[in-house]
Amino acid sequence: MDSVTASRAAFIVLLMAMILGAAVTGASQERDSLALRVEDAVRLGLERNLDLTIERYEVPIAQEQTRRAASDFDPRVQLSATGGRQELPVNSALEQQAEGGTIVEESVIPEVGLGGKFLTGTRYNLSLVTPVVETNNPNRRFDQYYRPVLTLGLAQPLLKEFGIEVNVVRIRQAERTERIASYGIEAKMLTVIRDVETSYWTLFFAEQHVRVAEGSLELARDLVERLRRMAAAGLATALDVRQGEVGVEVRRADQLRAEADLLNAQVQLRLLTDPGRSGRIVAVDAPPEERPPVDLAGKLARAVAQRPEILRQELTIENLVLQEMLDKNNTLPSLDVVGSLGYTGLAGRGTGPAITDPAAASRGQGSYFDAFNDGNFTWSLGLRLQVPLGNRDALGRLEQTRLRLGQERVRLSLLKSQISVEVETAFQDMTAAWGQVMAAAAGVAVAREQLDAQERQLAAGLTTVRRVLEAQDEVARAQDQRIQALVRYGTARSRLAAAAGSSFETYRLVVRR
Repeated sequence: MDSVTASRAAFIVLLMAMILGAAVTGASQERDSLALRVEDAVRLGLERNLDLTIERYEVPIAQEQTRRAASDFDPRVQLSATGGRQELPVNSALEQQAEGGTIVEESVIPEVGLGGKFLTGTRYNLSLVTPVVETNNPNRRFDQYYRPVLTLGLAQPLLKEFGIEVNVVRIRQAERTERIASYGIEAKMLTVIRDVETSYWTLFFAEQHVRVAEGSLELARDLVERLRRMAAAGLATALDVRQGEVGVEVRRADQLRAEADLLNAQVQLRLLTDPGRSGRIVAVDAPPEERPPVDLAGKLARAVAQRPEILRQELTIENLVLQEMLDKNNTLPSLDVVGSLGYTGLAGRGTGPAITDPAAASRGQGSYFDAFNDGNFTWSLGLRLQVPLGNRDALGRLEQTRLRLGQERVRLSLLKSQISVEVETAFQDMTAAWGQVMAAAAGVAVAREQLDAQERQLAAGLTTVRRVLEAQDEVARAQDQRIQALVRYGTARSRLAAAAGSSFETYRLVVRR
């Protein structure tokens, strides 16, 4: 056996081993195979696609932002308590009666407060301070006394932060951010549907390509068998037989390549639809062969009106308009009306030795709550003005917001142009692919007629084996071209549906806005 023959024999053994390994793997995976229609693949993608799952987190994140914005108007309760002791030397003739010549005061001062802000920007604060003091100061009316102070304070802005519209800007922005997140999910859904469909049609092509390769291999094997019978009858040469055998080897290698492409296509579709699953996926559906649409203008209008990316960008601009209003308000000086209303009482036990008026001594005797029976009201009212000199921070923020607003408006125009181009490109590709489908179907018919003619001529001794093999290759190429044209048509159709935002209707998906 010469080296060339040995190399060919080794090549054939290697191919057979690869085919056997693929057959064993295929047998083990056959049990785990999943036959999917394109609608099932899209449903799985919408349920389990990891990119879409990540995007869905944006909505609850935005909802929490809305709750945080509303917290500006949550009331706040403050509780505190302090205690202390003071020892002061006598510093007045009126204090000489103090025990030990030292004035001692022990106090406990609890305080409770409630504060917050109204939608109008009005800030309020209600506080109650209730000191309890024990003293040996002979000038004090009571040895143990309670002096609660109840105060209500209000501050109403007249310039900066004035009005409901300004004060609820953060809430309105957060609500729009929540809708922006919802539109982001819709946009990702359109992308997932398009990618799943595209990967599904790629899988369909890979499956059909394997079948074409298998058919081409069977034709080559059948030709070899006929050549061997013809050689035995003296109608073909050994070289003819050898050419046929080489054709079988080439087609077997093509089949292995097609099977590898099929496995890759299955992996890609599985990644989009169900990353946690293993095993084979079988495409059941073929690309639709309906005539392409003709209403380009309608699809352009629909895309501009319905695409979630455009609606999301419009909400982004609305948020910046709100931010501009807030930043403009922050450039104003602060002018507030401030006022307070208070009530102070006094009660206690034990009369100081310096108190000689019995009526005054008895007035206010009692418990802590008696301090509220006979107290005094206090009030105050005024204006407070704060003018930031230079105010560069607020002015800079306002100018930044205005620049960003102009930038986002340009981005909206760019987005509309890009989406229009997507629609037009997909529309034209779909129209062109339809023409290729029709032409490829005719090409398959012609290639088969030529193969039949070459086989008849070979049987009559009027052509060569090479020409028959070439005719077989031409049939395989024509079949592949037809499948490729169908896949291009299906892919363009998926792109057009996603670009026009009509994929939801195709799969009867209801999107609530």
